[in-house]
Amino acid sequence: MKATKRICVFCERWESGGIESFLCNVLRRADLSGLEVDLVAARLDSSVFTQPLQDCGVRFYQLSGKQNDLAANHRMFRALLQQRQYDVVHLNIFQGMSLYYAHLAKQAGVPVRIAHSHNTDLRQSLTRPLKLWLHRRYARRYTGDATALWACSQRAAEFMFPARLLQARGYTFIPNGIDTGRFRFDPAARDAARQELGLADQFVMGSVGRLCYQKNQAFLLDVMAEAIKLRPDCRLLLVGEGEDRPALEEKAKALGIADRVIFYGTTNQVERLFWAMDVLAFPSRFEGLPVVAVEAQAAGLPIVCSEHITNQAFITPNVQQLPLSAGAAEWAAALLNCTSGERQSAHEAVARAGFDVACVASTVETTFRG
Repeated sequence: MKATKRICVFCERWESGGIESFLCNVLRRADLSGLEVDLVAARLDSSVFTQPLQDCGVRFYQLSGKQNDLAANHRMFRALLQQRQYDVVHLNIFQGMSLYYAHLAKQAGVPVRIAHSHNTDLRQSLTRPLKLWLHRRYARRYTGDATALWACSQRAAEFMFPARLLQARGYTFIPNGIDTGRFRFDPAARDAARQELGLADQFVMGSVGRLCYQKNQAFLLDVMAEAIKLRPDCRLLLVGEGEDRPALEEKAKALGIADRVIFYGTTNQVERLFWAMDVLAFPSRFEGLPVVAVEAQAAGLPIVCSEHITNQAFITPNVQQLPLSAGAAEWAAALLNCTSGERQSAHEAVARAGFDVACVASTVETTFRG
């Protein structure tokens, strides 16, 4: 007989993105005593969130190492279910094909099977129509195998789960909680970070997220090219890594702005970079409910975001929404006009809105314990 409850927290790919940030925030804050938590992914990549979770006792399991090798991943997941005898499977997913893991968990007799949607669309590609068809087919067939439906936003719920099931069962809104106190604005730390970056006297536009099609940093380079016409002391700080980095670096050179763009990479101290920035640009093509937007608001940072960011992420008055169709010049003007008076922290307002990780971790932990 098992002495503890065993929890499987699943995601397709483990790296340094929004889902990983959410899971790290929640699992580090939750009381894991009496719980064995396994982080299971089809592919494990290097991540700033791995070591903090390992320090909390979370164990990591990789399936095939390839996201697209579905047969191998399903076979290895089935074997892991049999080996570990989980009490809970928590699926953190961005497309409907991953709901098949809820079906495998049901077949294995796992009593609690949570499908947690973190996304609202699929990226553009030649195979997108086929992927959307598969997404909808798997969602219709396997959503019912989950015992609980969670989502980071209304849009994310509507994208992932069939309308008839949502109407019949509803879903649980799980905010992308953060440690709000960590992001309390620190003027001295802002000055120090700007000095370290060589940006003490510059206007800093920032972006935090994986360098990829979804996050749309290519558009930000066009925005930057327009911004420096209006304000030559403007700099763009891109925080994150991803498959688009080589193409973005080439585009920055082609636009003649390579010396105005900092490719910072990943960090486990993102709050210092928020404090260093003057405004956050968020031109995503699609999103669930971005953790970055919540963190930035807690840090008192003004945000200009695309029309694809859900209103559920708007906690403070510091958020301006602008359609991508407005174009780079209008985005540049909006970002440069975001400066106001003395910077104020908004971490308490974010906490009151239910986005403090302590509240979210309590909800997740209660479900895990049953």
